[in-house]
Formats: sequence, C-alpha cells, structure tokens
Amino acid sequence: MLEPRTRPRDLARRHMRTAPALSLAAVAALLVGGAASPSASAGPVRAAAVPVRLDPGYQQAPFEGWGTALAWFANVTGGWPDAQRNRLADALFGADGLGLTIARYNIGGGDSPTTEPYMRAGAAVPGHWKQPDPDTPDGWDPDNPDHWDPYADGNQRWWLKAARTRGADTFEAFSNSPPYFMTRSGLVSGAVDPWQDNLRPDQYERFAAYLAGALQRVQNSTGVTFASVSPVNEPGTAYWRAGGLQEGSHWAPDSQARVITALRAELDRSGLRTAVAAMDETDPDMFRANWDSYGSTVRSAIGRLNTHTYGTSGRSGARDIAKGSHTPLWMSEVDLGGRVPQNFTDMSPALDLAERISDDLTRLEPRAWVLWQAVEDYENMTPAHENSNWGLIQTDFTPANAAEEPLRKNKKYWAMAQYSRFIRPGARLIGTDSSHTLAALRPGGQGAVVVHTNPTGSARTIALDLTGFRDVSSAPVQRYTTDATRNVRREADVSITGKHLTVTLDPRSVTTLVIPGASGVDPERTTPAAGPRLLVNDHSGLALTAAPPGAGSALVQNRPDPFEPAQQWTLTRSVPGDWSSTASYRVTNAGSGRALAVADGVLTLSPPGPSAQQQWMLSTSGDGHHTLVNSATGTLLDVTGASTATGAPVGAYRPNTGRNQSWTFRGNPSGR
Repeated sequence: MLEPRTRPRDLARRHMRTAPALSLAAVAALLVGGAASPSASAGPVRAAAVPVRLDPGYQQAPFEGWGTALAWFANVTGGWPDAQRNRLADALFGADGLGLTIARYNIGGGDSPTTEPYMRAGAAVPGHWKQPDPDTPDGWDPDNPDHWDPYADGNQRWWLKAARTRGADTFEAFSNSPPYFMTRSGLVSGAVDPWQDNLRPDQYERFAAYLAGALQRVQNSTGVTFASVSPVNEPGTAYWRAGGLQEGSHWAPDSQARVITALRAELDRSGLRTAVAAMDETDPDMFRANWDSYGSTVRSAIGRLNTHTYGTSGRSGARDIAKGSHTPLWMSEVDLGGRVPQNFTDMSPALDLAERISDDLTRLEPRAWVLWQAVEDYENMTPAHENSNWGLIQTDFTPANAAEEPLRKNKKYWAMAQYSRFIRPGARLIGTDSSHTLAALRPGGQGAVVVHTNPTGSARTIALDLTGFRDVSSAPVQRYTTDATRNVRREADVSITGKHLTVTLDPRSVTTLVIPGASGVDPERTTPAAGPRLLVNDHSGLALTAAPPGAGSALVQNRPDPFEPAQQWTLTRSVPGDWSSTASYRVTNAGSGRALAVADGVLTLSPPGPSAQQQWMLSTSGDGHHTLVNSATGTLLDVTGASTATGAPVGAYRPNTGRNQSWTFRGNPSGR
C-alpha cells in the first residue's frame, strides 16, 4: 500500500478452490435490517427509465471471492482480547458480516531489533528469522532450523485461523520487503535512493529461501494452505525510501524477473506447489509495462497475475494479457479514502468504492477482488492526521483499552456488503451495457444478482432488459438498499413483467436485486449477432478488409462498405454453447472463405481449420467495443502504427490499450 503523504490527495493511497454456493438459509443469515418494508422507491416512476441490458452470453470465469490484506490491522488486533478480535473477525469473514473468503498474509521482512521504531502503528510486521549475530548478519542460514523463529508473527497467524474457521478458503502470502540484513540500506522501508532496488544483488536466492521457509512454517502452524505467494509489491514506483512509515522496496523490471524465477526454483526445491503471483503493481498500465519486459521463462514461472487499481488506466491491457497468457488475474489490492473528511454516515466514500468495484470487475475481469486492509487506524484517520476514510472499519490501533475500543463501521462497509453478501464464490460476472451496473449469475447458473449504484442526488428508474436469458420466471425479485439511512436493508420485493424489470432507486444509494428466476442464455440475443458483420476500427473508423492477392498485406483497413464481401466476417464459436468471456471464435471472411489467423507472428488468412492460430477471444466491457485476442499468441488484432489511412495494414500486436486495437461489429449501413 502506498504512503499517503507521497502522492496527491486525489489519488488513492495504496495499496484454488471455489467456495460452495450459500444455502438460502445462509443468505438469509447474511442479510440485515429485519423484515421487508415498503420504500419511497416503490412509488410511481419519477423520471424516464434508464435502459440496462444484461448479457449472460458473456460470462467471466467463476469468481473466486472477495478478500482483504491482513497486514497492519492483523498485526495489531490479533493480540487483542479474544472477544474483541472475534467481533472483528465476524464482521469481516463471518456469515453475518461481509462473508469474505480470501485473506492475504503479509510475510514481514523485519528491521533490526536495534533500530529505533519509526513506522506507523501496525506496519512493523515481524520477520520470521532469529536475530543473526550483529557482527555477521550474512551468517543467517535459511537451511538452519535454528535460524528461524517458527512462531513469529502470532497476531497475523491468529487471523489466518480465524478467517479459515469462518469459511475463508483462499490464502495468499505477499512480501513488501526482504529482511533488513539482506538490504542495501539496512532498513525494510526502502533504499536511500527510492529509485534503487533495496535487495542487495547477492541476496536473491537467500530472499527466495526466506519467503519459501516462512510460508512453509506459517502453513505448518496454522493449518492453512497458501495458494500463492507474491514476492514484490508495487515494484516500479518511488514510494519506498529508507525511513519511510512502512515496509517497501523498489524493483527494476530485470530485478522482478530475477526474484520471480528464483522464488519458483526455491519453491520447487522445497517441494511446494504454491503458485508465484506477480507483480502486484500499483496500476494496470504499470503492470503491463512490467509484463512486457519479461521473457518467456519468467512468464512461465508466474501462476497468477496480480494488479492493484490505485490508478485505473489500462485495465483492458491487463485483462487481455491474462486472457492471452491463459493465466488467472486478481485485483489484489485497492482502497479509497474518499473525497470527504473522516465520516461514518456520508455516502460519498461508499459510492466511490461501489463504482471502483463495478468498474474493476467489468473492465479488468479479475477472478477475485481484494481490499487493502479492511480495518484502519481510527486515530490516523482523524482530522488531526489524514482526515480520511480508509478502511471499512476504523478502530484505534493504540487504544487505552482494546477490550472496549469501538469498532466503527463506515458506509463503505455496507456498500461492500451489497456486493460480497450476494455475489458469492462460484458466481460468474456477466455483461451489462451500464457503467453503474454490475451483474452476475449465481453459482450453478440459477438466478442472477444485479448491483446498481445511483450516485446522483435524484431518484433513478432503471429498466432491466432480461431478454438475454433463456428463462425468466415471475418469482419476486428481492431488493436490498444502502443509503444515508439504511444499511443493506431489505425493501419491498419487485415484480417482473415478461423479461423486463423496472425499479426506481433512491438518490445516492447502492441497490442489490436478486432475481431468482433468471437462467440460461438465449442464443438469438448474444453478442456478436449471427451473420456476416463488419469489423470497424474504433480509432480510424475504417473496416477490416481482406486485401486482394498481391497486396503488401493480407489484411488492411478501408472505408466501410457492408455490401463488400471482403469486409464481411462471420464469427463462429469453436465450442457451441460456450458463453464464457474466453470462448474462442473462428473469424471467416465471406469473400475468400478463409479464416483470420496469426502465423509466425504475422496476421494472415488461412483455410479454416482447428488450429489455435485461428482462434480468437473477444473482450468487452459491455459498451459495444471489443478487442480480439489470438488464443495461440496472445496478440491482438491491431491497425499497424495506429494509422487512420485508407489501405493501412492490419496486423497482430501485444495489448497496448490503444483504440487501434478496439473494434465495433457492424451489420448494415445504419450501423445496427
């Protein structure tokens, strides 16, 4: 997580198994607010309805869950009186709380015991080593059991067990810094020069052994199994500096590559099948830049891709990198302080968080969404300090009496519950054409969940188009609302008419609709529609065209002509009935009968066949624009050089988030 004082106030500070579907009884236990009650929103329509179309024909991979990093708050509260720490654990992981199922455990580096404390409350996470001889710190030997403290960091370990007891089933370990005796500065907060790597060049293998050894010992003492371990955190930044308030280290791209491969080798040597996650960069654009620098050996050592979304630019690039490399992707850390001072009833921070969740899941397509620490230091958030709204719960990390310290839930907590209580592990996020609407199929495909954010000061009526579903019964739709006065309160049920649902939502609210009778996919309503289509580039406005024989390129762009066979393309699913967002298509030209392919890195046309070189995955955020990702190479259909010229060549290139890689399907002169 980023130090708040190192970046502008308007930017955020930093930072596999599928759980079973909840029973109806468990869902009921997750809900708060008592019996259903009528709401003003159930009254007559007050404005023109905003149309929202759901597309179950675009289904993301099964969702792995919602989570939080443990880190600082666990380092503090894991040592609190039993009743108090259990109240906190219930609020985060319990069935009556948020129902989180993912916990990220911070493997602390640990400063020297002789260093005067200088970090913020909770940030000095203990290391797992026993103190080496001060005169010979390089004498610490990871292969010597006597050089380890097998029970270090008991407070975070308590949280691992508490989370597992309450149903969490996915655990990741992550590192912010190597131990002090492996660093250049002698401090785990970073190098003296924040652009310099803090790990000494001769310490890579020893650091990898430290991570693997700590992971193994924590697993043995807690009974949890880590699915993954992340060796670096926000590596390409200058946030980390000697004497800073938290652990951190810069890692140049070649250093990232070296530690990733060293860790993979050490895990293998130790007999651990734990995946290496990388690289937990600050935002998707920086993530993509790091990934582009990795060679094939480094990429093959990564079992899961992690990115943070403190910056939001470039989500589509990270999404398509994950699809093209056939590697699962997590949004592994973010939080927002909000635009208002510390406040526990204002909806502004909650609405900001809800929009971030919806945008991340729609545009990034991660398999998990993980908050930076869900519990923040109340004192540090007061007007005398940061005066902000980090965390979902705030409590004093240095209380006079921990047993009686208040656990203050802000509106962000309840906004998070609008998602985490209803979109459960195993659900599949589906397409929508509304940036304010997130939708998912419930685990098993029976029923759907819609979460809509109304950030405006007026009531908003939405008209949900459910015609994309094969079946929609008339079963009542449950409605739950969080606003300035309500916390996930169940309101009056809503009725469906045919395959349409109209509901009015209150101002500055987050509303969850549970539609139990929606299931299946109507193939006639899927996108792209059947039949020949034009592929029009969103940057140039020109259409993909099969060039005549003898042209310099097999594919070019030309002025759109829906009656030109060389511009007509038919997309055929490789597996009929595969509605996943990674479904592959053959893209066949009507004029030549040949299929779009990438051969030896070159975009070409080939006789139709089963080769992965002819298979393309479609990505979209529901706005009608698509990227086409080649299944064999991970490259995207791309207008070379972002040219807007008629006749310019079209090729295949790695994801770059440019509009020259974005395409719209068009069927006739009217554009429909």
